[in-house]
Amino acid sequence: MYSKFLEDLSKAIGARLLVEFEYSNQKYKVEPHLLGNNQNKQDCLCAWQRSTVHMPELKEGWHCFLLSGISNLVLLEERFNNTRPGYEPYNSSMSRIYYRI
Repeated sequence: MYSKFLEDLSKAIGARLLVEFEYSNQKYKVEPHLLGNNQNKQDCLCAWQRSTVHMPELKEGWHCFLLSGISNLVLLEERFNNTRPGYEPYNSSMSRIYYRI
């Protein structure tokens, strides 16, 4: 299951596909940019949270999500074109980067 997450998220990053998932009892729709291992040796996803009408409490911006907390991952057909402001492809909070835009 876990390797399927890594595979799906890598595919989404490469194809610039939006993804939806549940995390901490919230549903997120994000633009995945970077997948790696943080300084605590935990696999995580750095992504741009899109604001939506259905989730106004979730503010648009950068978030890092631990893969261990993600469930019900769905790759959407919708694409995004550009990286977002503040994107750091060599993010210093990561000890290892698996895949990035």
